[in-house]
Amino acid sequence: MKKIFSICLVTSFLLVGCNRGPSQESNKSSTSEASTTESSERSKGSSSFTYSAASLSGSSSSQLFSSESTSTKQSEVDTVTADEFGGYATFYFNGINVPDSININTNTNQITFNADTNNETVYNFTMQDVPVKSIRIFSAETNEIRTVKVSTMLSIGVQISGATNKNNQSGNLYLFHNKHGRLSLATPNYAGNVSADQSDVMLEVLQ
Repeated sequence: MKKIFSICLVTSFLLVGCNRGPSQESNKSSTSEASTTESSERSKGSSSFTYSAASLSGSSSSQLFSSESTSTKQSEVDTVTADEFGGYATFYFNGINVPDSININTNTNQITFNADTNNETVYNFTMQDVPVKSIRIFSAETNEIRTVKVSTMLSIGVQISGATNKNNQSGNLYLFHNKHGRLSLATPNYAGNVSADQSDVMLEVLQ
């Protein structure tokens, strides 16, 4: 009788153990899956944040570059309008074998060399904005060569009156702002007394 009771008791313990085993394994599996899912979600969130941060950084860098490029381009443009000098301005030369003066009148679209002298000559001209270009000039005050950026060009046209002087029509003129904030006129070097490597250097003339 005792043997039968002992066998029944052992059998009961074995049955309980078998029932607990799968349940614990199931709990462990569920815990593992939950942990894996949470880890995956965190990884996705982190990746998304990193991508967003990189996108923002790239966008910011692009905007900064664009802003700097625009700022640089604007700083290079030196446009002169007729309103700045009331449509009428006279520039005076220093030196020999050059005109005494050049007068610009945008009201009549006429440019006059040597105004109020026996050598006065009048031409039609056009004033227009052009792409920025660099030119070399002999500085009016020191005669030193320097490079300036210009974007307002004067093209001399048909002669209206006065003595013929082809030298006056030897090239375009340019208006620009000098370091003093006033206007300068760049003209061809009418004297022409320079070496070959300075043949492109223009004259700066002041008001």
